[in-house]
Amino acid sequence: SRHLGRDGSAVRDYLHVMELADGHTLALQALDPSNERHSIFSTPSRDLGFGIGKGKYKAYNLGTGNGVSAIGIIEAMKKATGVNFTYEVGPRRAGDVPSLIADPSLAEKELGFKAKKDLETMCRDLWNWQKGHPDGYES
Repeated sequence: SRHLGRDGSAVRDYLHVMELADGHTLALQALDPSNERHSIFSTPSRDLGFGIGKGKYKAYNLGTGNGVSAIGIIEAMKKATGVNFTYEVGPRRAGDVPSLIADPSLAEKELGFKAKKDLETMCRDLWNWQKGHPDGYES
């Protein structure tokens, strides 16, 4: 497919978990009437439910806006871990889309969200967390 990475694997938009949390925090802060970004909830639109008996909600895509192939993330994790692990490429799963990349422009415009961490940082932080928590949240 023309949307696969150069290496033929699926492409995804990876986001650092702390930036995901930052995006959620910005959205929650925008609900505060004293927040300068609160005005995003003041004008009705078909994408926004609010008013008497309705909650305030709006959908935002949080991501970098850039895709990385599955093989690319494997290579980045090899670099972050210093382990030259092996992997096996299997057949595509039914329903799996070749490319899934966020368009974070609305989140940037309305919430001030902008992902800044690169793939190397994401992988390094993931590996450091995993080394410190080998049993997940139980350790």
